[in-house]
Amino acid sequence: MASGLLNIVKKEIREMVRDPRLLLGMIIVPLIMFPLMGMAMSASMSTVEDSAHNIQLGTVNLDEGQRSGDLLDYLENRSVTVISYAEEHLDAYIGGQDYGVDVMMLINTDFTTEIESNASGLVLLYTQMETYSISESIPPEVITGYVLEFQQEVLDERMSAAFPGQDVLLVENPILVASVSVVKGEVVNSSPGNIAGQMMSQSIMMPMILMILLIMAAQLAATSVAMEKEEKTLETLLTMPVSRSSILFGKISGVIVVSAMAVGAYIFGFMIYMNSMTAMTPDELGVDLADIGLVPTTTGLILLFVTLFLSLIAALSLAVLTASFTEDVRSAQALMGVLYVPIFVPALVLMFLDVGQLPTVIKGVILAIPFTYPTIASKALYTGDFFLVIVGIFYQIIFTAVVIYLAARLFSSEKILTARLSFKGK
Repeated sequence: MASGLLNIVKKEIREMVRDPRLLLGMIIVPLIMFPLMGMAMSASMSTVEDSAHNIQLGTVNLDEGQRSGDLLDYLENRSVTVISYAEEHLDAYIGGQDYGVDVMMLINTDFTTEIESNASGLVLLYTQMETYSISESIPPEVITGYVLEFQQEVLDERMSAAFPGQDVLLVENPILVASVSVVKGEVVNSSPGNIAGQMMSQSIMMPMILMILLIMAAQLAATSVAMEKEEKTLETLLTMPVSRSSILFGKISGVIVVSAMAVGAYIFGFMIYMNSMTAMTPDELGVDLADIGLVPTTTGLILLFVTLFLSLIAALSLAVLTASFTEDVRSAQALMGVLYVPIFVPALVLMFLDVGQLPTVIKGVILAIPFTYPTIASKALYTGDFFLVIVGIFYQIIFTAVVIYLAARLFSSEKILTARLSFKGK
């Protein structure tokens, strides 16, 4: 039996690897697609950063007072290149004349007078929109931020004059709020939202990879069975001196091997993409989870592997069982769409919510889906709460055993040849 099972596994791997669509779509494309996406994002972000640091600012100063001069000096100290223009140049700029500046700023008449009288001086920013891209919107946003910083300095002057001898910061902020987090009995000087965001950014990849793995594996298994039926080779395969159970497990094992290769390509390419994205995140916005004890444990990794393996076997068995009732590859692929729903939904829901936060009915439905537990296990890597994961493993074992039993019964009978579920119109 072992020799027959090994031959079936080899046969399945050879047939799938020889298919150029499989090699191109599942292995080569992710190896190329994700790195190219990362390079494109890095290049676009570099362009945005350049547009934020090398700003050419045209100025039309109708005030010529002390405060407008202070504002322009403040902008130049922020590495903004300030170029003076006359009022008629602003009209030409609005009419479409290109002066090679990113933004044209108009400082209104009586700007200094308004500020000195505790009123508001007016500054208008004009930006020519040509490509309507993000890079065009960055310079005016940066200039706006600098003007608001200058405004804060003016406000501090006013507060100092109104409240002499007092701390301006305390006067402007009568209430100070600080939000910290308590992680495993230790106080962490970071807000819960910051830590949760960092956790999500690191753990979001795992559910995505799990969905990709299960869907690819199920698609391969269903296509393998449907192709055998469509090309009428299943009858020949069943007449070979190999047990029906060996044929079933051989198909499942072959898909596992090829799926592992494809998922390896996805993981490699996706890690390059994620590294490109995280490299563009400012350090002050990130939290080193390892420093606060939120790191995966060996126990958690083992449980994640077990629940992922059981989910994979369950998905493959369901795919083989479902595809046995189709008559061609197209019908099998259409029917697989039904199987994608219980794979996608739990991962998408649990990416943003915890199981305990769900209503009772929805929670029961989510936990009844065997493909839920790899996502729960990926979260438990950081929380250390493995109770639900262990319970889920026992549930997965029972569910998978039932599905394999039904698939084995079907393969052991002649119904595997006569079962039909056609999607063709009459």
